[in-house]
Amino acid sequence: MTGYFTRSSANGYTPTDPTRFVDTREGLGTSRGMVPGRGQFGVQVAGTRGIPAGAKAVALNVTVTNPRTAGYLTVFPGGQSAPNTSNVNFSSGQTIANSVIVPVGADGKIMVRNGSWDPADVVVDVVGYYSPDSQSAYIPVRPVRDLDTRDASQWPSGPLKAGRYLYSTYGEENPTATAMVLNTTVTNTASAGYLTVSPDPNALWQYQNKTHTPPIPPNSSTLNWTAGKTVPNLVQASSGVNGIVDFFNRSGNNIDLVIDIFGVYDRH
Repeated sequence: MTGYFTRSSANGYTPTDPTRFVDTREGLGTSRGMVPGRGQFGVQVAGTRGIPAGAKAVALNVTVTNPRTAGYLTVFPGGQSAPNTSNVNFSSGQTIANSVIVPVGADGKIMVRNGSWDPADVVVDVVGYYSPDSQSAYIPVRPVRDLDTRDASQWPSGPLKAGRYLYSTYGEENPTATAMVLNTTVTNTASAGYLTVSPDPNALWQYQNKTHTPPIPPNSSTLNWTAGKTVPNLVQASSGVNGIVDFFNRSGNNIDLVIDIFGVYDRH
C-alpha cells in the first residue's frame, strides 16, 4: 500500500506530457551505466522540468531493462531509508514496467533502489504530480472496457499495425477531465516492442474533416513486451487540451490492444 484518496480537501493532481527523467543507458538524470546490485540513486524531480518546487508526490512509469539476474526495484522518497517493498519485479534479461506514485522527499528527490544482486538499467518517465495548487481530484468509476481491438463490433477494430497509433476521445464524455486512469493491455504480440500513451495535439473536429496532423510520440514508454506475451500496465494518461489520448504501437509487428477505464481526474 502506498497511499489513498479521500473526499476531504488535499493535494490535487496535475497531469503532464510524459517526460523521460532517467535513462541509465544514456546517463540521463543520473550517472551513465547500470545500477549496481543493491545500489540506488536519487533523482531531483521537484522544481525541475515542469514539476513545481511544491510538488508532494509524482506519478511515474518505471521500467527495468537488461537485468543480469532476477530482482526488483523499490522507489521511495529522498532522505529516507528504502522500505521493504517492491514496485517492479523482473527476471533475468526481462524488460518490464510498472506505474508508480511516490511522495517527493523534503530534498525534492525520489530514490530508486535495485534490489537485485546484479546490475540493471532503469528508465523513469514522469506523467504527473500532486501539489497543493493542483486542481484535479481522483474519481473512481465502475471498471468499463473502453476498447478491445479483437472485437469486430468496436471501432477501431483489428490489430494496431506496427508503428501506427490509434486515438480515444474522453473529452466529449467528461469535458472537465484532465487525465484518465486506464489499464492498458497488449496481446497477440509477434515481436518485442513497447506502448507509448500521450495526449493528442489535434481536436476531434480535425480528425472528422481530415485536417489533423499525425502526432509525434514522446520518448517514453507505458509497457514493454516480448514476442507472444500478454502484458498489462496501469497508466494515468493526460487527456491534454483536446480530451484525446493516443496509443502508439512502438514495435515492428501488429498487436491487439485492450483499454479498461478505472477512474478519472476531474477539475470539479
